[in-house]
Amino acid sequence: MKYGMLIMGCFLLSYSLTCAQTSENIPLSKLYQEAASYPGITAETSIIRTADYDYRLAKQEILPELNLQAQHTFGTFEGAAGAFVPLPGFFNVSGEGINGNTAVNTMASATLKWDFLRFGKYRDQIELAQVNQKQAQTGFDIKVLELRHQITKAYFGWIHGKAMQDWAKREAERNKSLVKLSSSLVQSGLAAAADSLIASTRLKQAIAQQKKWEGQTNRFKNQLLEYTGKAVNTENIPKSFFSIREAEMNDSARNHPLLTEKKYQDEALKVREKIVDHQVLPDISLLAGGLLRGIGYGDNSRAFQDSYELPISNYLVGVGLTWNLSQWYSKGLKTRKVQQEQKRVSLEKEAVKRSITEQQNSLQFHIEKSKEEIQEAEDAYRSASESYRLFKVRYESGLINLTTLLQIQQSLQFTEKARIQAYYDYWQYWNNYAYTQADFSMLTTIFN
Repeated sequence: MKYGMLIMGCFLLSYSLTCAQTSENIPLSKLYQEAASYPGITAETSIIRTADYDYRLAKQEILPELNLQAQHTFGTFEGAAGAFVPLPGFFNVSGEGINGNTAVNTMASATLKWDFLRFGKYRDQIELAQVNQKQAQTGFDIKVLELRHQITKAYFGWIHGKAMQDWAKREAERNKSLVKLSSSLVQSGLAAAADSLIASTRLKQAIAQQKKWEGQTNRFKNQLLEYTGKAVNTENIPKSFFSIREAEMNDSARNHPLLTEKKYQDEALKVREKIVDHQVLPDISLLAGGLLRGIGYGDNSRAFQDSYELPISNYLVGVGLTWNLSQWYSKGLKTRKVQQEQKRVSLEKEAVKRSITEQQNSLQFHIEKSKEEIQEAEDAYRSASESYRLFKVRYESGLINLTTLLQIQQSLQFTEKARIQAYYDYWQYWNNYAYTQADFSMLTTIFN
């Protein structure tokens, strides 16, 4: 029995050590990697692939158009003189009928049409497809950037919630100690009987706070689970959270995807303007065709066979010109429309640039201000901790009442919360600044 208990104890010890080893800090970069399968990201990936297919299709538009067709029909053969415009719904009957008899018809043909000269129209479509590819990639970059911003926000939210949860736990432990201490002092006649009740009430409040922050922590855990598809199992708070890092800050916003998006929108509009210019030009085509036709007259037994045994073959080659002159009427309006859209995109680009620059300036100020607030919070926390230690000793000696000690404890509680909040605000400012820079490398280096 003793040996069994010993083995069980060793197993539990080994298991606890294993759990401790697996309870490591979560690298922020790993969360970014795990989010690669997030639906919003995979959707943008599909858009990129679609744009790639469009580009490949645009390059194939220059290839000749080859059509094959074959018919086998049976019907009347009575022709009629006159002419008509071939519209959908018409069928052709040609030749002279023989006493209204029926005929078996067979026909096969092949036609080739190659628009070998379109005066830049092919090149315009390929160029537009290339710009659309870049736009699709930029849309993907924007989605990734926004997702990383949200992941980092949830990540710091989880750390903040866990830190506050630990704070509430420490507060509960302090109140547990006060409950025991006050009970002992009451029994010794050194404290009022109400002290024990007050301490118990404060303990219940601390436990309620602990549950509250546990719920907050789980909320951010669930957000990270939604983004990454994997649960956050660690309970460790990265030590780097309670630190200040010096990092270079600049006002550059040239590489931000939101600005790149406007750049490619402008490029697409320039290509569309060229398309409008080239639409008024003709298309010159190479035309070729071959025809094989057989006709069987009458209702005798050979009509079906004759339609295949008496073929007539023809071929046709030539050059064709197609010119839609009506495009001249709308060219001016289409051009002005595109130019107006270019002005809009240019103004939007300037607005985005100003917005990013203003955000960067504001965030730089708040980051520097946060450093001062952190230093003040650290000083206040150290002072409050030392005051609580000294006043607790005095309460143990019966020199002060519990109310005085609780006032000091409340000050410690407030300064400890303010310290955690100051670091949280500091890193959230850095998260927002990284978003305006479109660069989270500094954060991934610190929280690795």
